[in-house]
Amino acid sequence: MSLYAKMTTNDAATILGVTAQAVHKNLKAKNLESFKSQNRVFFGHETSKKLFDLKFKKKVVSFQVVKGGTGKTSLTHSFAIRANLYGCKVLCIDLDQQGNLTQAFSVDANNAPVMIDILKGQVEPREAIVNISPGLDLIPSRIENATLDNLIMLEKYSLDKVYGDILKKLATNYDLVVIDCPPALGQSVAAATLSSDLIVSPLTPEQFSISGMKVTYEEITSLNRKFGKNIAVKVVVNKFDSRTALSNEVLRSILNHDVFKTLLCKTIIRSSQDFPNAIYSGTNIFNNLKITPAKEDIDLLTREILEIENLDNELTAVNG
Repeated sequence: MSLYAKMTTNDAATILGVTAQAVHKNLKAKNLESFKSQNRVFFGHETSKKLFDLKFKKKVVSFQVVKGGTGKTSLTHSFAIRANLYGCKVLCIDLDQQGNLTQAFSVDANNAPVMIDILKGQVEPREAIVNISPGLDLIPSRIENATLDNLIMLEKYSLDKVYGDILKKLATNYDLVVIDCPPALGQSVAAATLSSDLIVSPLTPEQFSISGMKVTYEEITSLNRKFGKNIAVKVVVNKFDSRTALSNEVLRSILNHDVFKTLLCKTIIRSSQDFPNAIYSGTNIFNNLKITPAKEDIDLLTREILEIENLDNELTAVNG
């Protein structure tokens, strides 16, 4: 359990609106597995699934934006893990040839099947799945996925079916499918878009970030129109630092934008070194028991995307 993500009883108490003592009693009464460290009790996916007993709306969520450096993979990684800690059975799919999500999960994909192998008919989709931890699986990626666009185009695959048909074979076994897309436009990203229920686009307080978001949104709008879809888009502000003028200026620009203000997530992800540190060390931000801003923000984002609780009151407060 040491390397797994952890849900503390204090977290669970807040979520359930009860005391920590009540959670302890519930764990004991239901004979649910838990662990203790530093005088804190915690548990993982299997216990969360039984304790919370949440009924998830099955979703395919793609994280994508036409700009590198937005923290997209870190958000994908942390979101998937937190969803899993709510008892959600999650399949992650790494479509980025750089394989950053694969590396974040400490998976060596050199000899593992990836999406290009599935499309070529060399393996069945289920054969490409790697188990990360209870209730959390991954279809990894490696450099060969750089040829996905060419394969889809040359084989004349239907963009709205190429990944959609694969997911139909897999999605029944999962509550949530999370796709990490490369920071580019192309056939593969378009196909991922068309197989998704929701697109989450991270936007950072940088000079060209809004431009990248505009291109991404225009592409999604075009695909919706062409294929008669109504795929939802959410913009999440990432790496926000209220102490900097640029962060505040970018946030104001979004709030004043006719379109983006209607797409903006209520949760803002504050700038934190916890994300790169966790990935560098081969763990995740929920591996330890400390209360941190990074954990708080990802938890709120997860609840918002999975509709675990009503967050319609106001834009999440951002502390400096």
